[in-house]
Amino acid sequence: MTVPAARSPHRAWIELDHTALRSNLAALRAAAGAEKQVIAVVKANAYGHGAVETARTLLDAGAERLAIATVDEGLALRAAGITDPILLLWAVGEPEAAIALAADLEPIVYDGAGIELLERAAAEAGRRASVHLKIDTGLGRQGAEPEEAVELATRIRRSRHLALAGTMSHLAVPGEDDAYTEVQLLRLAQVLDAMRSAGADPGLVHVSATGGILAGAGDFADATRPGLGLYGLLPQWAADRDPGLRPVLSVKARALRIFDLPAGGPIGYGLRYRAQHATRIATLGIGYGDGWPRAHANNGRVLVRGAFAPVVGAISMDGLTVDLGQIDDVTYGDEFVLIGEQMGSRISADEVAAERRTINYEVTTALRGRLPRLHFGA
Repeated sequence: MTVPAARSPHRAWIELDHTALRSNLAALRAAAGAEKQVIAVVKANAYGHGAVETARTLLDAGAERLAIATVDEGLALRAAGITDPILLLWAVGEPEAAIALAADLEPIVYDGAGIELLERAAAEAGRRASVHLKIDTGLGRQGAEPEEAVELATRIRRSRHLALAGTMSHLAVPGEDDAYTEVQLLRLAQVLDAMRSAGADPGLVHVSATGGILAGAGDFADATRPGLGLYGLLPQWAADRDPGLRPVLSVKARALRIFDLPAGGPIGYGLRYRAQHATRIATLGIGYGDGWPRAHANNGRVLVRGAFAPVVGAISMDGLTVDLGQIDDVTYGDEFVLIGEQMGSRISADEVAAERRTINYEVTTALRGRLPRLHFGA
């Protein structure tokens, strides 16, 4: 089934392959161990792929939980009718606590202040709220110091209004620094042992995201939290691996104008490009207002008719231009591919990331909402 989206056939859009999404979930589950639960990370609009549609497919394909980064992301999933457990990966503040609990989200906690805040909100709501205790084993962003974890876990266990649904950490360099990763895992394992000895059940234990899964880290955990890999993308260190993942996202456009440019003719703001010889130019309706940044000025390429055409001139808010060169017979009916495959040729999100001197995460999450998303196989 295709989920329709209103769009002009003369501009740009995103296509999402949900068959690939299902396949990626299966591949990551197999790599992690079939007995482990999957907490599918759909934050940042499912890494630019469309959170609601992506979440529905992943849950239908067997993911046991979802994870998001903000309360608003959780509310959007609840508003769409999703009732499955949702882990909130970043701590909440005073205004958000009651809202998060009313939506039955599972926030993380890592200090006494956070526990007190959520305990008070749960008491006022007359309910018992599930939380996950996050341990900082070496990433250094959020989390309790390991030596404080048992006290915090015991406090949650004794609370009339909180329940410890899980205990978690996050790996800093899985696949890149095995020694550091082992130290992190050892710290978490020691905390878990101490919690159990103190009579505090840690609940669902989870530590590995995509990188950790690919590196085979954290076998003792009960669950994994794949994000990037679900979308067929890999961390930079794993670029030469083939874990059987397939890209889910393609970015496509059609020409708004095709015209001849004489030798020496200029293109775009700042006249950053002048043709060395007579050529043909296509103007595409995608620019930095859509998440295709100015870093692509005279930098990058697109596919049309299975051939590569370079981006020329500046990127404007709503458009960019490409040099059709020796590509014959291009028409207004042709699709231009900015990310994806066409006639055996491919432009990957990693290639686009290299052109921007960034990572593939940023490429897909940067894609704005005004690009319609077409979901195939949902």
